[in-house]
Amino acid sequence: MNKWEEDMIEQLRKESEDIQIPDSLRPDKIEKRLTERPKKYHWKKGYTAGLAAACCLLVCGAVLGIQKSPQRVSPVEKQDTATAQAESSDIQTAKSYDQIYEYLQANQDDQYGTDTGMLERGVVTESAEDSSSTNSAAAVDTGMAQSSKSSENAVYSETNVRQEGVDEADVVKTDGRYLYTLKDNGRSVAIVDTANGELQMVISIPVEADDQAREFYVSDGHLILISEFNQEREDGAWTYASTDTRVTTYDITDPEKPEKAGEVTQSGSYTSSRLTDGHLYLFSQYSVDVTSGITPKDEKDYIPYVNQQMLEADDIYLPPFSQAYMYEVVSSVDIAKPGEIQDSKAIFSDGGELYVSNDNIYWYETRWSEKTETVIKRMSYKDGKLKAEASGKVDGYINDSFSIDEYDGYLRVVTTDDETNGLYILNSNMKEVGSITGLAEGEQVYSARLLGDTGYFVTYEQTDPLFSVDLSDPKNPKIIGKLKIPGFSEYLHFYGENLLLGIGMDVDEDGFTTNGVKLSMFDISDSSDVKEIQKYTLENVYSAAVMYDYKAVLIDPEKNVIGFAADGNNSENYYVFSYNDTNGFECLMNETVNGNGYQSARGVYVDNTLYVVKGNIIEAYDMADYQKIDDLIL
Repeated sequence: MNKWEEDMIEQLRKESEDIQIPDSLRPDKIEKRLTERPKKYHWKKGYTAGLAAACCLLVCGAVLGIQKSPQRVSPVEKQDTATAQAESSDIQTAKSYDQIYEYLQANQDDQYGTDTGMLERGVVTESAEDSSSTNSAAAVDTGMAQSSKSSENAVYSETNVRQEGVDEADVVKTDGRYLYTLKDNGRSVAIVDTANGELQMVISIPVEADDQAREFYVSDGHLILISEFNQEREDGAWTYASTDTRVTTYDITDPEKPEKAGEVTQSGSYTSSRLTDGHLYLFSQYSVDVTSGITPKDEKDYIPYVNQQMLEADDIYLPPFSQAYMYEVVSSVDIAKPGEIQDSKAIFSDGGELYVSNDNIYWYETRWSEKTETVIKRMSYKDGKLKAEASGKVDGYINDSFSIDEYDGYLRVVTTDDETNGLYILNSNMKEVGSITGLAEGEQVYSARLLGDTGYFVTYEQTDPLFSVDLSDPKNPKIIGKLKIPGFSEYLHFYGENLLLGIGMDVDEDGFTTNGVKLSMFDISDSSDVKEIQKYTLENVYSAAVMYDYKAVLIDPEKNVIGFAADGNNSENYYVFSYNDTNGFECLMNETVNGNGYQSARGVYVDNTLYVVKGNIIEAYDMADYQKIDDLIL
């Protein structure tokens, strides 16, 4: 530890002596959150360390913020502001850069003033009456997740996605002949020919000199590569690097001779993207360094850029809820014009997660305080045009993006709130129209799947209650079934008609000893009487990538394939299962994954060949008997 670090820690210690730590950050509360999972359950590597680090950053940030904020807003003044904001008709666009600057300064004061300041904001909704019926019904998420696609000569798998009809980037793709894979060093994408049953390296497409590739798409003869790079910016006498995001599109009509077709950039670290109806939607998070002492005239220090152009003030939204210094930046690109930005918006945020339906983009972020709440902001998108529409909030936190789902103009949200759980239904104005609360006391939501008028979600403490919910009347949702079995399902996927697949952990009835990764098949033909009809346990296997990355699983009910990588016995193995009503689950493949890399192994198929890709190694297996037939080191 150098002298500067020692001085900083000593200053933090002095400044924090008189700070009151929120109840949610008390040691006993943190210990409870860190120990609420079963003892042998350790698949989310770094989970506890990450949570502890986040808590440390939160406390340290509060210290620094208080030091920078001599003037504080009183609770009464905050409540008056909240009331005024709640009467607003929608999420407001900024009128000028000066207003954005004032918003930043006000929220700097508010963010580090009192702990309750964050939660005393009203919900901003549209002024119109309930318009839930104005949205077109979204395509139903069948859970088949774009499992396969046909080309002229081949049938092949596609990336498992959250919303059917909305594609997602990944580190491995195929077009039915060629495999495209991000090399382990993140510096290039390799194109591999699979013709004639042999793996042949064709060419590598490199990223820009200082870029780090994140993931990519393959669509309509284009490879759309997303990378991050450091952009130098000046701040008075200082020069610093900020992380920006780049999208480079290549014409791969002839995969042996890829040609660059266009490029766009935007401020901030890459968070996600979607591709639908010929348009790419790019998401990044851009943070403002308010501690450096921004001034109204230094717009370049607090306004994000898109394609090297500063966003206009009226393209920036000021949500009603107290925010920190982070923008969620979203741009749309017509893939037929890959060098142009069609539309761009930015909205202030505390950071959070993303769910994209067939009609709307939802950002959701949790506020951990005396009362846990999740703020949800809705932005519509259509043919590349973006518009922030409404903002709302629900009690508790959202487990993952499968616990938030749009259908027929309504948003259904499943949350955990301290010692209980709830389901909330919001209309397009983000107003609550129906709810179920007080579910499964002492447990937490682990997974969910919502399909049309019926929803399923799993909570866990010592056993696995699988709840089924009737959602046909948004104003009166009803629990219609509850099944309790040992263990829990961390991921749910509809598997053909009337079947629901669960992948999770097999846990003894004591709730503390795990036996391994568990596959469950549920009969949902009668949603009021769900039954676990088959199960299979991978003994001594305690981590499966699908539990934290849904894109890492290969599921195709028509081909009767369930494939994923899992860790156990000091190795990563790739497993393939089939399922039938008579024999249940049958393990067809259990092979060691030989590649290295930070990404979990991916399995993709072309016709009757399965390719397991990890880092710079591709291994090919004949799906008739799952015997290895080829491999390639990139």
